[in-house]
Amino acid sequence: MTPREAIVQLVTKRGLDKTICPSEAARLLAGDGGDWRGRMNDVHEAVQVLVEEGAVKLSWKGQTRLTAQGPYRIARA
Repeated sequence: MTPREAIVQLVTKRGLDKTICPSEAARLLAGDGGDWRGRMNDVHEAVQVLVEEGAVKLSWKGQTRLTAQGPYRIARA
């Protein structure tokens, strides 16, 4: 599974107007007991591409975010 596939799978499963944390995608990629922190850069990069494509949107505490930096949540666009 790619980081992109993990993100899309999770936001789709979560549903409209619901968000996921980037670490959820990293944990899915790493598997049980895996090094999810080591997958975070891949997730951030994939999120930014998905934002640029208009597939997902980012927010933090109700405020829109434009980049996958700092704390953020991911939702379907």
